This record gives sequence, C-alpha cells and structure tokens, in this order.
Amino acid sequence: MESLSSHYALLLGLDDSWRVNSVDLQLEDRRVEIRLSHVDSGVICPECGGACGLADHAEEQRWRHLDTMQFTTELIARLPRCRCPEHGVKTIVPP
Repeated sequence: MESLSSHYALLLGLDDSWRVNSVDLQLEDRRVEIRLSHVDSGVICPECGGACGLADHAEEQRWRHLDTMQFTTELIARLPRCRCPEHGVKTIVPP
C-alpha cells in the first residue's frame, strides 16, 4: 500500500521536482492541509519555458485546492523563484 504522502502526490499530479512532506487531516474541522516542498535545483521559466537558475524561495504561502471528499483542502509551500535572463525573477507553482 502506498503512503498517504505518495497518494496525495499522485492525486495532485506532482512531478519529481515536488514532494509532499506531510498531510494533516483535521476531522473535526473537515479540513486537509498538505505541505509541499520543491526538491529540484533546476527550474523552468513560466514565461518562456527556458531553463533558468533557482533564485530563492518565497515566504510560505497557503492556497485553496479542490476539496477532498468534501473536506476543505489547502496546500502550503515556499514556492521557488527562478532568475530568467529574459524575464527576471518569476515564481514557480506546482503543476
């Protein structure tokens, strides 16, 4: 049987550059919090699709995802930012 983290990674459609660090199921609040981390040093510019260097990671952010079986689902991560020679610093979001 797969782990809960790998199960959610498959459900979210994450590629190998992202990892599910934890899944916090809060039954009373009907909520699921999924912590992600970016684990790849290479990133792709969201503007032009070109490879660029990792600039840094933004402060931790939370955003709402589609509900999981009527549970509010939030993703939590420090999103990587690339430094594109053509477009400057851009934030990379999970797929």
